[in-house]
Amino acid sequence: MKSFEAKIPEKLYKYIEKLVDEENFESIDSFVNHSIYWIAELYGFGEQSEGKSLKDLIADVVFSKAGTEVKETPKVKVAVKEPDAVKEPDAVKEPNIPNKAIILESYGSSKFMFEDAIFASCQFTALKQGNAPISKEEFIKSLKKLTEAGILTQIQQGDKIMWKRN
Repeated sequence: MKSFEAKIPEKLYKYIEKLVDEENFESIDSFVNHSIYWIAELYGFGEQSEGKSLKDLIADVVFSKAGTEVKETPKVKVAVKEPDAVKEPDAVKEPNIPNKAIILESYGSSKFMFEDAIFASCQFTALKQGNAPISKEEFIKSLKKLTEAGILTQIQQGDKIMWKRN
């Protein structure tokens, strides 16, 4: 790996430290790596976007899907948790939440993301899988179900909404 030095305002550094202290990121390096990855993808310099900005990729899919066949989003498999020693008849089932896998995949190594970033990542992943984009309404419903299941926590950050992975 390569390293570099960057000068940032003290207030931003303290904010990054706070995020690390709250265990939203493993380290400051993790925060920087995650930030660079998403900026590169957003502007089309990343490995996945291959020279096209994320907003252009999403727009291409949304406009190209008008009047074409809509593919169904892959369903999440229901897993049964079994106790280590004895198999109990009332084993706990994980909730079947639409788009759970695609939403949780968008987090990568981070513990929190802004709602818009998660939505954009889900759209990008759907594109990679050859599926139709998720509607905003369906996305919001899935986030609420993930919150009810204790998998995500909603955090209000000014006028933006962040979601923390528990």
